[in-house]
Amino acid sequence: MTASKQIKRYRDPLSPKPILDRAALLKALKSNGITLKNGQLDLFYQLLHRSGYPPLDEFVADVRGEEIGGRDDGSVSVTGSASVSTTTNFRTKNAISTRPGRRAQLPKAFLSYLANCKGEFATLTSSVQIHQTSADGTTTKIAVQLQDDHVVESVLMRHEGRVTICVSSQVGCAMGCTFCATGTMGIRGNLSSGEILEQLVHGSRILMEDANMEQEEPAGQLDKKQKNKRHDLIRNVVFMGMGEPLNNYHNVLSACRALIDRRLWNLAHNRVTVSTVGVTSRMRDLTRDLPEVNLALSLHAPNQRMREAIVPAAKGTPIESLIEALDEHMMALAKRQKRGGNPQGCDQDGNGGDVSDFNLEERQSASKKKRAMIEY
Repeated sequence: MTASKQIKRYRDPLSPKPILDRAALLKALKSNGITLKNGQLDLFYQLLHRSGYPPLDEFVADVRGEEIGGRDDGSVSVTGSASVSTTTNFRTKNAISTRPGRRAQLPKAFLSYLANCKGEFATLTSSVQIHQTSADGTTTKIAVQLQDDHVVESVLMRHEGRVTICVSSQVGCAMGCTFCATGTMGIRGNLSSGEILEQLVHGSRILMEDANMEQEEPAGQLDKKQKNKRHDLIRNVVFMGMGEPLNNYHNVLSACRALIDRRLWNLAHNRVTVSTVGVTSRMRDLTRDLPEVNLALSLHAPNQRMREAIVPAAKGTPIESLIEALDEHMMALAKRQKRGGNPQGCDQDGNGGDVSDFNLEERQSASKKKRAMIEY
């Protein structure tokens, strides 16, 4: 009987790094003396997204107008001699513009770097190990294998005309919740922002495969209501998978910004939800940095004593302080309006002000927006 493969307790340095890790790419470009003009990196990510995340060498060849293996993929011109494929393996909310004169300018040095950075960066550094869909077709569980052989989980949840994906933010978790399988693993490491976003790429491709299979079904096997449902586009993202998102704050924040970027995933701000078991300081950071996204607090118990028994990390973090931080997040956008559009909802001294400044009607109006939620 062969011994089972031992699970590594720590993560290896990423090599290659995910091209979707914006901070890592900027650092590499700076070290290679490559300077981009304002907006050019955004343009790169926009074209990469809308072309369906092909390998970097294929992407660069398309932009340069070169043929790869003589394939005919129906590409459209976006520069004088450059093209980006319109044949994607998942649907995006905004198609590539085909208007004449729509020119995209990416520096030759940048394209040359992308074409030759195989050991440094890759479009996708993870892969789908396995995915299984429930008998009723509403839920698909995805096991995503990272490049260092760790595995994290994502879940696609299909509702009436929309799809939500639950993503992981860490390998393991340090919070030690007694009822959670991930909590018993301990923490192995953080996912980079790119690895978080790759989960959406994998999920989108699975949705498109399923949608294509449905289109091939005989007309009589699909009723009219089922035909009208569109389940090939992710419309909601929840950070409720493996790990404590706020313990991987900067990478989760970067991923959230990509998700709501109109040039990329283009999700409505209130379609992104970060769930936490209770990291008070980071809850306040999220309210300061990105108050538009939703914040969900997982309490799991009605009082402090019971909570500490099942959530060891709750010791030293009173429920009252968590509720106060959550309340501030709920009222953050209302504060912004009251303070004349201050993007952080704070006064000049950096203080958020007192939520008691709002009357009952204002609080009820903010509550209906569901920017802040409590989970049990």
